[in-house]
Amino acid sequence: MLNRLLAADPRSPLLGAARSLVAAAQLLTLMSTSDTGLFPGLDGAPDGPLCTGLRATSLWCLGFDPVIPRWTAIVVLLAVASGYRPKWTCVPHWYVAFSFTAALIAPNGGEHISKILALLLIPMLLGDDRRWHWTQPRTPMSPRWHGAAVASHLAIRAQVAYVYGSAVWFKLREPEWRSRDAMHYAMQDAYFGATPAIAELIDGVGPVLTWGTIAAEAFLAVSAFCGLRIRRWAVLVGAALHAGILVVLGLVGFGLVMVGLLLASASRSSSPADP
Repeated sequence: MLNRLLAADPRSPLLGAARSLVAAAQLLTLMSTSDTGLFPGLDGAPDGPLCTGLRATSLWCLGFDPVIPRWTAIVVLLAVASGYRPKWTCVPHWYVAFSFTAALIAPNGGEHISKILALLLIPMLLGDDRRWHWTQPRTPMSPRWHGAAVASHLAIRAQVAYVYGSAVWFKLREPEWRSRDAMHYAMQDAYFGATPAIAELIDGVGPVLTWGTIAAEAFLAVSAFCGLRIRRWAVLVGAALHAGILVVLGLVGFGLVMVGLLLASASRSSSPADP
């Protein structure tokens, strides 16, 4: 089993789809939200990105006209989403993801996961000689880069286990989830809650959805330790879970990022060039 794990090549079109989804999530945010909406002033502070400490290295904090970081990020993310030359775009992608998260006053979980995933992909992609990330590799990676890619892929799987395992743990600690009423309260939230029509439609099956969410997230956490077939089933389960969250709560970008993370975890080349 260890030899099979070490021989695997995680480069595949699934990895490309993962990168494109993560880039698309950030593109949607940038192209649909003004700078004032992205960087609102809190507690009387002026509007603008947060640029203290390490955050000062963010693209938004380098002193350029605000339009420059926005369009620089959009160009980089479009290149990543297109799939062209992953070797060249992986580091700029991470820097844009880091910059965006660092400059935001209140980044959400999807933005943090985007930043970490983009970082973990760098060791995998620096040795990737494919022109497009949608294709199967035609040549094996060098031993040095292959070892880095396998370690990076294992770290991505560990991220899946941590993210979904933590979600299950924190839900089970809350009495609303144990009493099966959590979905009812979530749909009443003033900011993220569902529309009255959807809330009325779903409220009757709220207990089923509450425990169904916990069961799905537990499966996704465990799937990270399983074989390729189970991890690919996890992509379907995760897509269904986050599609439901999207319909009920409208978290589009978060859903795209999480499905991208699961795709990256399930990626493995089927090319004859595998070592």
